[in-house]
Amino acid sequence: MGFTIKSINAINDVTTSHGAGIKKVLCSNDEASSNITQIAVSRLSAGEQVEVHLHETMEEHFIIEDGTLEFMIDDKVMTVNSGTYVMIPAGTKHGIKAITDCKMITVGCSV
Repeated sequence: MGFTIKSINAINDVTTSHGAGIKKVLCSNDEASSNITQIAVSRLSAGEQVEVHLHETMEEHFIIEDGTLEFMIDDKVMTVNSGTYVMIPAGTKHGIKAITDCKMITVGCSV
């Protein structure tokens, strides 16, 4: 597989699979030879919420670039701000609520 270079500004916004927020998909599983399922720049508006769910075979990584979010992880609520990294292991219940408008990089990886 060859290398990839993309202009993030040229990538169209799409709705997230959870129905909250929008994202620009930088890389999907059909473009990578690794276990990456997706890399995206995601945005949530204040008040938007990703309902509690889990992924049996995928861990998720979040790099918060802008804003404040509440993560619900295994029934614990944690507030995080820009400059924070969060990793959710496969099989872990989690949800997200945007306290302010937020921008984050999301990475999914199958396990």
